[in-house]
Amino acid sequence: MILTVAFDVKNHVEVMESWPIKKGDTSFFLEREGDVLKRVCLVFSGVGIEHAPHLTPERDGDAQTLTVTGGDYPALARRTIMNWQAVVSGMQIVDLDYDSYELRFRPENIEEEPLIIVLSFKSNSGKALNRACDFEQIGRAFCAGPISDDRIESTSHFREGRIAYEAGRYVDAYNNMFLFLETRYCEGKTGNDKQTDILSNNREFCDIVEKISKEFFSKATLRRSHALDLFNPDDAIRDKIKALVLLRGKLRHHSLKSPHRWDPNRQHAYETPARFLGAVVGDIVLEESLADIYSPSALEAFKEISVATGHETRITIYTSRLEKSRPISLHMTYPTTVISSLLCLNTVRNAIAACERDGQLNDTVKFEGMDDKLGLELLSVEFDVWAYSQTRAIEMNKPIERIRCDFECYRSGLIVKHSFSFAFKSAKLTIPNVWTLLRFSFDHIEEKDPTTRIMRLKLFLDQGKNAIVSYRVGAHVRQ
Repeated sequence: MILTVAFDVKNHVEVMESWPIKKGDTSFFLEREGDVLKRVCLVFSGVGIEHAPHLTPERDGDAQTLTVTGGDYPALARRTIMNWQAVVSGMQIVDLDYDSYELRFRPENIEEEPLIIVLSFKSNSGKALNRACDFEQIGRAFCAGPISDDRIESTSHFREGRIAYEAGRYVDAYNNMFLFLETRYCEGKTGNDKQTDILSNNREFCDIVEKISKEFFSKATLRRSHALDLFNPDDAIRDKIKALVLLRGKLRHHSLKSPHRWDPNRQHAYETPARFLGAVVGDIVLEESLADIYSPSALEAFKEISVATGHETRITIYTSRLEKSRPISLHMTYPTTVISSLLCLNTVRNAIAACERDGQLNDTVKFEGMDDKLGLELLSVEFDVWAYSQTRAIEMNKPIERIRCDFECYRSGLIVKHSFSFAFKSAKLTIPNVWTLLRFSFDHIEEKDPTTRIMRLKLFLDQGKNAIVSYRVGAHVRQ
């Protein structure tokens, strides 16, 4: 098989001619548009067909996963082209995008033709950073007050670290995350002991390290190669922080003559440390972002601008009760023109809180949300038939052990299914219980990822097949 690795050129470079330069099984060539250089390519011939894209069946036997790696050839191509790039830099600067490259697969004989199911694949690490953020969150961020220069600088290191991690540059990712800590906490101190002392005396930082450590070590499903081996879970917090500091020193300062130097072409060994430190720093940055975006002042400023310019949406929630008492209708206004799943979820939360304040939650079994302008259904929450029984409860001979939550969310153009369960020790389940469990499920999902776009959610008893309550958004709701 013939495998081509193509790197995009990011700056303007003019080359008058180009033809392949072959050395053994490797060929170097340039792709141009007119006289403008667009891509630098390396071609490998005689590549084993096992490195071609292939489909792997999922556990359920229905879906299949497409795997495209190219083996070690992308890393070899990167190293070879970096060698060329260093040599030519004295004459011409060529800025290449090593994070997003294209793999091309061509058969070398007739037998290989049916085995190559994908001819070209372009990696795009930038898409992994997309969280489908609502404009309301983006707009509120602009309405937030000014922040310190230290926070701006340190957050830029976090941003660069996230980009590096998604591109597989784990050493760069770790170093950038540690630069965040240095900028934010270390007061210009660079010695290992000094940094360890400063960070160990910061109680908030220590608490975050301990929290993330528990999450990492509690994931028993992690493969051994992905286990965190910087420290042990029972180590003192100072020892954990010292391990982070020492690794920073190793990754930032290395000599070509040192037997302990890290190989920049084999960064995968540092994936887990980079992921761990990224989770620590990410927790800090997320808390700050949420505090600013959801602050009363930012909300009020954004809402005033929305109302003044007519960029708002009006929603009415109709509730259904078991009692003959009059149900309430809730009229809500939101500073947005796009009906998203996040807006629907926020509306449900507000409706539950309103019914609770009005004393109606004990017998409310259905919500319907309507767009006042379009007259279309936006969302619904509906209890199963058990809620309409005489007891208005589910009563079991044996205590209910767990509740299962199945939900579907929108991510990168696809609807993805997820499931989790949580303990519920009781032999009886009432309507108020279910509202509480529904809110808990929403909160749990939001805690894991505040930008999760829930399109459908159902709660079940243990291994039950019938949902005890269902939530869904309307067909025209934007993801």
